[in-house]
Amino acid sequence: MDKWSIISQVLGLAIGAGLNLYAAVLVTGLGLRYGLLSNLPGELNLLAHPAVLIAAGVMYVAEFVADKVPFFTPIWDAVHTFIRPIGGALLALGATADLDPVVRAIAMIVAGSLALGTHSSKMGFRLMAHTAPEPTTHSAISVAEDFGVVVLLALAYEYPHIAVLVFLLIIVCIAMFVPLLLRILRFLIAGLMGRVVSWFSTIPSDDVPEWVPDRKNAVRAFARTAKGAPKLASGWLHPASGQFHFRRWGVKKLIDAGAVEPGVNWGLVYNVVRTEAGATFYVTKEWCEALTCVSPTS
Repeated sequence: MDKWSIISQVLGLAIGAGLNLYAAVLVTGLGLRYGLLSNLPGELNLLAHPAVLIAAGVMYVAEFVADKVPFFTPIWDAVHTFIRPIGGALLALGATADLDPVVRAIAMIVAGSLALGTHSSKMGFRLMAHTAPEPTTHSAISVAEDFGVVVLLALAYEYPHIAVLVFLLIIVCIAMFVPLLLRILRFLIAGLMGRVVSWFSTIPSDDVPEWVPDRKNAVRAFARTAKGAPKLASGWLHPASGQFHFRRWGVKKLIDAGAVEPGVNWGLVYNVVRTEAGATFYVTKEWCEALTCVSPTS
């Protein structure tokens, strides 16, 4: 096997695992079992074992169903933040079974990182799709992801030279997506911590920064659909006035979104509020008392 085939397989398996680990395992395992794939390292033959195929098939069906439920999808993806990169690294380890141990270790690190980047980008697009949280949108995205895994792996196995160029383009796109990925990471951590804190207290644990005016009436929020603020921008919202204070590239920003309307869309990890101007914001759970003072529960 030439070096381009190996590179293509490592990158393809890593990106495929980041999109849908179980689909990547199924595509490779079924291809090996039915003779559609050949000249692959012996360690990958494990994927063709009936027990592995059954387990991957069951988990693929579970993910296929989970992907169709808009507000359950982020929870599923959050859990797989740890699973997909590890899976991508192990697949890369199998794809480089015939190489020097140092090269295999490097392949594992690269594949795990690329799987994490692909997975994070997928989560970012899924969160953006929550601006239109109807099942049709999420079903279409899910089917496109599964189809993409099949196409990318077929390209990796059959046309490695072309595949490497495609994968490098995908990597560049992921790199350009990094600012949003960092906002997503902050968003997820804040949401999970807010959920835990809310079980013990309804008093916010975070101090509002000094650069935010009228600090005692400010509520921590993340932009969902707010003109003038990037997606998931972290800042501080004044429910009564609708002013949203945030920083972008270290520069203080302010948008006037209008007062928060009565009624809160209560979610498992985040609440969503809407303003008079039509903007929407995610609010972490520990701020629920501050919100109900302005907008009672619906």
